[in-house]
Amino acid sequence: MKQLKNIRRIALLTCAFLLPACANLTYVNKPLDHWTPELQQKTSQQVVSDRSPDMLVLLAFSGGGTRAAAFAYGALKELNQTQVTTPTGTRSLLSEVDMISSVSGGSFASAYYGLRGENMFSEFEEKFLRKDVEGALLLEMLNPLNWARMMSSTYGRTDIAARYYDEILFKNATFADTHRPGAPLIYINSTDLATGVQFSFEEGLFDFICADLSKYPLSHAVAASSAVPILFSPITLKSYAGTCDFQPPAWADSERNDLQDSLRYKQIAALKGYLNQKERPWLHLVDGGIADNLGLRPFYNFINAIGAPNTALSGINTANLKQVLIISVNARANPPAQWSLEQEAPAISEVINSLSSDQIDLYSSDTVQLLQDAYRLWAENNSTAKNKINFHFVEVDFDKVNDPAERLFLNEIGTNFDLNDKQVDQLISSAGMLLRGSKELQAFLKESSAPQPVVKKRR
Repeated sequence: MKQLKNIRRIALLTCAFLLPACANLTYVNKPLDHWTPELQQKTSQQVVSDRSPDMLVLLAFSGGGTRAAAFAYGALKELNQTQVTTPTGTRSLLSEVDMISSVSGGSFASAYYGLRGENMFSEFEEKFLRKDVEGALLLEMLNPLNWARMMSSTYGRTDIAARYYDEILFKNATFADTHRPGAPLIYINSTDLATGVQFSFEEGLFDFICADLSKYPLSHAVAASSAVPILFSPITLKSYAGTCDFQPPAWADSERNDLQDSLRYKQIAALKGYLNQKERPWLHLVDGGIADNLGLRPFYNFINAIGAPNTALSGINTANLKQVLIISVNARANPPAQWSLEQEAPAISEVINSLSSDQIDLYSSDTVQLLQDAYRLWAENNSTAKNKINFHFVEVDFDKVNDPAERLFLNEIGTNFDLNDKQVDQLISSAGMLLRGSKELQAFLKESSAPQPVVKKRR
């Protein structure tokens, strides 16, 4: 079975070399007619909804093919069954999630939940997790009709993938369709080839290029987020910067600590570069895991680049905020140990399978510590004598699985888009088990349900 998967991955790679490597798609993103500050405020109302003002819940999904999608799905399913006490009553923790940030394989789960909500739990397994997506894509690439299409300079291999994702999952849905009552904000992340920094499909960033995110297809955003270089061509966005009266936020002009913080400097420099349409008329986007395979960078940027999460999510009222919870669902697997024990080099398909997420994640894992330190400091600085803000960070990853046999089984699952039922079942089950067993999550739930002290009025 493993040999067959390797042969199919090599076949995909062969198609990548033989078929035209066109970069941009037939779909061109639409311009934003006119920008106003109210546009961002309108999106923020999606966050407020009927969620508790006491808590901010952020969820991040890593990359890793169907492995990541199934692991993320298992986490969503468990959060939907987890009850949390809020001032308005007891409800599912999933209904309190304000935002989901994802990359690559994890973006299939986040985008579909953003679109379909709880309907996902009766649809997603059959439509995606238990489907041979990799085999279907290979057949599409071998289809002579698609060869003819790719002779055009505006059609690439990723276009084939986007069309297929539309067919099985998204049905021509756009980001406007995720703006349903009670839905969290969905950040689908890719990597800008020109700068190497993360590019998120989110309204604030689209404003910089005067593009209309609401009309952009979910399938194309997910295709960009999972466009592994070589295997897939980049997704291309057209910049309309300077045509919609956009006014950059104050933090984008700030030079605070830029010399001491190279990451912040690089991010803000990239944003400012988007404002110059003549020098940067096109953006070429590939797999989000290259810049950040954890999906956590947007949350860190709320603190590091923007300045505070309540500024990035303007619907959050820190005067009432008591709990901040970030859950990182990381499907990274440890590289095969036998590679170091054998003289023979791994097959090219195995190398791509690992480099597409596993190895990249080793270099981005410092984000976890940076993020935790930043949020703990922010919570401390924004706490008052009457209102203390508690921060909790929950990691859901294979390393925390106690059973050695189960952990080994998970680590041997590849990043391909064709898993068997046993693998899918175990990924879903393990994600739920890890969340239930998380001491950090249990502490959050306990603090959330604890009665708040009554401040007596002076006579």
